[in-house]
Amino acid sequence: MGNRTFLSVNAEAAEGQYEDVAFETNNFLAPFWFSLASQEQYQGYHERLLTAWNAVEPHLEDEELEERPEWEAFARALSWHIPWGEAVQQLRQCLPVVLARFPALAPHLSEWLETLFTHIKAHRFPVVHLELAQYFHFYMDPQQYLEEIERFLHLWWYPDEMGFAGWEDKMNPYLMGGEHLPKEEQDAAGRNKDEAMMTAKIAETEVHHSVPSKKQSSKRLEKLYIWLLSILSGALFLGALLLTANMWLAVLAFLLPAICIFVWELLIRPRKNRSVQNESLAPPIVIDKIAYYEGASPINFEGVEVVNADTTGSVTVPWHHVMQAQISLPNQIILILHTEFESLYPSPVVVNIDDNLSADYIASAINSIAGLSRH
Repeated sequence: MGNRTFLSVNAEAAEGQYEDVAFETNNFLAPFWFSLASQEQYQGYHERLLTAWNAVEPHLEDEELEERPEWEAFARALSWHIPWGEAVQQLRQCLPVVLARFPALAPHLSEWLETLFTHIKAHRFPVVHLELAQYFHFYMDPQQYLEEIERFLHLWWYPDEMGFAGWEDKMNPYLMGGEHLPKEEQDAAGRNKDEAMMTAKIAETEVHHSVPSKKQSSKRLEKLYIWLLSILSGALFLGALLLTANMWLAVLAFLLPAICIFVWELLIRPRKNRSVQNESLAPPIVIDKIAYYEGASPINFEGVEVVNADTTGSVTVPWHHVMQAQISLPNQIILILHTEFESLYPSPVVVNIDDNLSADYIASAINSIAGLSRH
């Protein structure tokens, strides 16, 4: 049978039923589960567990120890209850650092979060439960057990190269997150509606990103404007000549449309463009750089670095502005933004990827972190 652990989600600070279980392991702990726990959360868990153990310790020689209320209280203390509001706050703090340094985790973490979200959205005020009582049977010593828990927590609190080296041989969804047990998702109509909206967004972004088609359209419009201008100038020349019989006035009338266009281009439009740019471009964000172990990741604490409009610099798009990241080229990602933020950035919103990094990993990382802003 083995010693099983469970991550379940319900709306109460008590152990969930089996239908509430999102993930399950057998004889091992899943590293992803501990990304939900802050240092303050662990401190409370640590104190409750040792307090309960101190009440059990005088009765360890009792043959009916497991029947005693002190043991039952200790078994309950082994389960860890984390309100989702605190869990998601911890994820927002740790994931940018971890995924910037170790982007290969991103596809597996993204899959894990998708399953977790199916359970989270089923409750108005969800609580995440880590049911770890059976895993304690490997130790029967709270200090050794807590040291093992801390080993997993430190991967998220203090992500360093040595700590993550041991994960390379465990890089699969089961060993990282446990067996996935998704909650029943929304009905087919709801899924189709969401998929249609996302498809429309992606198609719109691809149209914006299609430079050749935009150039061809601009050339056609330019030719049309030249013909219209020629017809208008010719009509004004003939009209003035017939009405006044004055050649100079007729020439002036012929040049009048060109003069108006010159004044517009030289004096009026530059001021208007500057005004629009000042209103629409997002304000620069002071970026706290993350120390990377490989390459230069565009992921930082505040958001994602994207190419500036003049391609000479970069600007950071905050996480809550991002709807989805889509791979455009092997070293380039396009960001699809939430509608209310689209006007703040030039289109398309481009993320350039260092040659040492994988666009697939970075896109998964961006989608994982950005998705937290919707939960």
